[in-house]
Amino acid sequence: MLKRKSNIAKLLVVFALVVNTAVAFAEKAKIFDSGKKTIVVNGYSTSFKWPALLQKKLDRFTDGKRLISVVGATKGGTPIAKWIDVKTGRPRDAWVKVLRPKLKQAKDTPTIVLAQQSLQWVFGERTTGIADKNDADRIKQGADAIAKYVKLLQKDGTDLVFVAMHIYKHPMEPQIGNERLALAELMRRRIPGLVAGPDVWTPTKERYPQAFAADKVHPNNLGAEVMAQKWFETLLKHDGLEVPQWSVNQIRYFLPESSELFRDLEYVPNGHERHKLDIYVPKQQGEPKPLPLIVWVHGGAWRGGSKDRCRATRFLEQGFVVASINYRLSQHAIFPAQIIDCKAAIRYLRANAKAYNIDPDRIGVWGSSAGGHLVALLGTTGDVKKFDKGSNLKYSSRVQAVCDFFGPTNFAKMSSFPSTMDHDSADSPEAKLVGGPVQEAKEAVKNADPITYVTKDDPPFLIVHGDRDPLVPINQSAILYEALTKAKVKAKFHTVKNGGHGFKDPEVDRMVNKFFNKTLKPKSR
Repeated sequence: MLKRKSNIAKLLVVFALVVNTAVAFAEKAKIFDSGKKTIVVNGYSTSFKWPALLQKKLDRFTDGKRLISVVGATKGGTPIAKWIDVKTGRPRDAWVKVLRPKLKQAKDTPTIVLAQQSLQWVFGERTTGIADKNDADRIKQGADAIAKYVKLLQKDGTDLVFVAMHIYKHPMEPQIGNERLALAELMRRRIPGLVAGPDVWTPTKERYPQAFAADKVHPNNLGAEVMAQKWFETLLKHDGLEVPQWSVNQIRYFLPESSELFRDLEYVPNGHERHKLDIYVPKQQGEPKPLPLIVWVHGGAWRGGSKDRCRATRFLEQGFVVASINYRLSQHAIFPAQIIDCKAAIRYLRANAKAYNIDPDRIGVWGSSAGGHLVALLGTTGDVKKFDKGSNLKYSSRVQAVCDFFGPTNFAKMSSFPSTMDHDSADSPEAKLVGGPVQEAKEAVKNADPITYVTKDDPPFLIVHGDRDPLVPINQSAILYEALTKAKVKAKFHTVKNGGHGFKDPEVDRMVNKFFNKTLKPKSR
């Protein structure tokens, strides 16, 4: 009996040493030290592209050295029940044939698994989930399933496991979002070698609505950028490193090497916190020459959005300077504050053109949705002085080219065309912008409509709109195009077939490239 107790005591000591070692690794291991690491991504969602985007971010962060290799291991989606038997914890076929070989492939380096998982089928039917924070049984059941999954990963040689819960759109929200409750329960158990991954539900729902506007299981490319950025930030935080305040849209980690970023420049001295812009300047060989400028104006229903998600940075490699601006939102001030801000930004950029190698005579603007509305206004109000207020007034706010993606142009007629939104209601984005329902605030609406100011001297326009846009009806672009052509302004109107409120279309990309190169670059080029 004494011998048996002695053996048990020895086993307990060994177990404690193993646990303490694992805890020490989880707490002290550095992902970004000089040693090589392998990251195995299992069960990723949103887009199959985000691990590749994460690899680019890691390579940039380590000065181009492939110190951390990202390896994908997935098959047919994310649910834990596809990888293990959630009752016994035994591996299923996908684990044996897909995941385990990737783990073995990384045997010579410390292995980190980024697990973006869901609990579908853990509770029986696919459409069932955790109801709310009081659903104790399913929260425990979900935590138990994740724990078995983590235990098997560690058994197969994983040194560190990050777990985040996957998101879906309809028909299973908010149950899928509530899977975070199971993960929180699991983290309270303090399992060695287990770290919480990023919260991919809240950013999806609140910070990045554009990324997940489409009602799809695996949303668009912007969704992939969201996931890559959130995971990158999580890895930095694990090592106690400062998280760069750059955007999900690649502000540094996807910029060309030969470019420079000037961030958070105040275009209104001592103004509102939103009176800031970023400038991206491509580096030039020899004596720098003035380059054409493209200014990106973000969307977000005039009550959200950020300059950080600049869509125009690809033009850096085409010989353009790029700027991205913030402006006051409708909760800060009603119209015309927004166009006053945009014009102030254009004047600031002209006033400081020499410092950033900008050609002040070749400035184009591009925006989508609410941003499309504002760039259309910039285009049609070049000769309207009432919106020019503040500093740098000796400089013009006129622009030389406008690319309008599905921007509202005639508020009073928005609800005369099919839409999923009642634009005439007191709660509509348009009402919040002008300070009242659009059918009652007719003078304010006329003041905010780009079509009000169309004249023959307006710059060239490229207008792009999806024929299935559920939020901004396509008649808004048709109305603007008709007004411009009637005034004999050069304009092109392109309809994206089956396009919604946002689209990824290579044809449109080529069209935008051609438009800005033709309108803003000298003909000799």
